[in-house]
Amino acid sequence: MKSTMRIALPLVALVALAACGDSPETLYAKARDDFAAGNYQRARVEVASALKDRPTDAPMLALLVETQLRLGDPDGAEGAIGRLERAGGKDMARMKAEVALLRGDAKAALATLGNETSVDGWRVRAEAQLALGDEEAARDAFEKGMKAGGDIRLAQSYARYLLENGDLARAASLLGEMQRIAPRSYEALVMAGDLASAQGREEDAARAYRTAIDAFPDRAAPMLALAEHYDGLGKLDEASKLVDQAAEVAPDDPEVEVMRIQLLSEQGQWEKIRTTLQTRESELAAGSTLSMRYGEALLQLGHAEQARVIFRRAVLALPGNPYARLMLGESQLATGDGQGAWATLQPLAASTLAGPQVLEAAEQAARAVGAPEAAALQARLDPARLKETMALVGQGESAIAGQRWATAAGIYERLLMRGEDPEVLKRLAFTRSGLGEGDAAIRAADKAVALGSDNPDYLFVAGLVRVVAGRDLGEAQRLLEKAADLDPANRAIARELKKAKAAAG
Repeated sequence: MKSTMRIALPLVALVALAACGDSPETLYAKARDDFAAGNYQRARVEVASALKDRPTDAPMLALLVETQLRLGDPDGAEGAIGRLERAGGKDMARMKAEVALLRGDAKAALATLGNETSVDGWRVRAEAQLALGDEEAARDAFEKGMKAGGDIRLAQSYARYLLENGDLARAASLLGEMQRIAPRSYEALVMAGDLASAQGREEDAARAYRTAIDAFPDRAAPMLALAEHYDGLGKLDEASKLVDQAAEVAPDDPEVEVMRIQLLSEQGQWEKIRTTLQTRESELAAGSTLSMRYGEALLQLGHAEQARVIFRRAVLALPGNPYARLMLGESQLATGDGQGAWATLQPLAASTLAGPQVLEAAEQAARAVGAPEAAALQARLDPARLKETMALVGQGESAIAGQRWATAAGIYERLLMRGEDPEVLKRLAFTRSGLGEGDAAIRAADKAVALGSDNPDYLFVAGLVRVVAGRDLGEAQRLLEKAADLDPANRAIARELKKAKAAAG
């Protein structure tokens, strides 16, 4: 109730201000200008005020519908569509389809859309196809929409999809289109930041996000993106200020809370995390970021048994998540279960890529049970050796992020010289696939599976590289089905499985 009041009171004030003195024509003109500038909340208030004197004005009602859609309010949009229909409005299939899409009913959206061929119609069709997992149909709709003239929303939606799927070259091309269509739009500014971040151009990303924040101070997304950037640089104070700023404009956005808790954990404010989340412990989804940060806070505050339960559930929900396994191992150590801790941590520590926190916890567990591997783990913690290894690991991750496939492949080949490691092989397979070397990618991925057949990540990559190469698609489907059985909540696995099934016919 309190959060509702925080939103409602400013709107009441805005309505009152909008209603003072301005004619419906003036308010409508202001609403159109604000809508064009991306100030949808203000546009909604202004057009709603104009409609008080012109309740059946079809153009005003159409603008009200569009603002409700842009604000993600399906109930408000549906109500405005009803008013528009009663006022004689026509050709509202796309509007109704977008309402269905906002409500999560992609099939209804497609059925309602029918043969709509406007640019907005192609965008809604593409987004509905994506929601249904038909990426080929979605790409076809996106491309047809761009050929039909495109617009900033269609280009943004398409570029976002391409970015999430690693097609940075095509995403960059679409960003160019967005900057041609509307260079100062919110969509273009944020996409410039997102693309720069994906390409490893962190300074350019920060500048783009800052420009977006200055131009659109009522949007939380670029604030959170810049906060994450500062977090990566260790600038926690700057990141915290941005999260506080985002909370003012989007107090109910769950991403704001996730970022706030993340920063609190890095600052070691465990008691604050515990008191913030303890009343909602039963509501936190197993394996969610908030749940695991809460578990870590409990572990740091001496509530090891509670933490062990939380991380046991997290590992069951996310079997391939190394952080969940690490924290489970540390929780087991803290409860005196050395055997359990060693069983949990030994596979993580066996990887060449293991960081100092994993190695330290594994060495402690090995010594607790008298495992002979303790001495080798201690040797790997030698500062000079560890520094060299972590430098290579960081370089490999940076090269993959920037799609510098040849550089990444060289790094992982070097790491493999220290011994066959499924984690290194998994990354090498991914980089070979990026280079278009399908046979080499499949060989590396299959070696990873042979060394860790029950790991869904290895099975996933072995299926993925086959799909990318267009080879052995029946085996790709089998591998991905097994990965999905082991990690049913993994959206990337589900997406590639759909691709494999479609490709196999």
